[in-house]
Amino acid sequence: MGVRDPEPVARTNPLLIPSIALGYVPFVIIVLYSFPDETLNKFDFFIFSGMFLIPLLPIYSFYLFQLIRQGRKNKTLTTSVVIFYIISFLVPFFWLLMYAWFAINFNGIV
Repeated sequence: MGVRDPEPVARTNPLLIPSIALGYVPFVIIVLYSFPDETLNKFDFFIFSGMFLIPLLPIYSFYLFQLIRQGRKNKTLTTSVVIFYIISFLVPFFWLLMYAWFAINFNGIV
């Protein structure tokens, strides 16, 4: 019998992905205002940043659901973490709603 390696401990940060999701909208706004008009088509960038969220938000909501379920099972879920999860979902969701409002109201006009 030899010495066995200890089981690898998977250390994951449950706030990493929600932090990235929360930073998505400020990142898009910074990119929109930091480039001059000649280098970046701001209208297309705004439209594509909203379209990008259409498939990602359902996936992200499922991911948050799994994190919340796992946190409740492990008894590590706190109220502040749940509030952070909700805010990290609502900020991109409102960006998606803004894109949808813009696409509905200005479809074919611009």
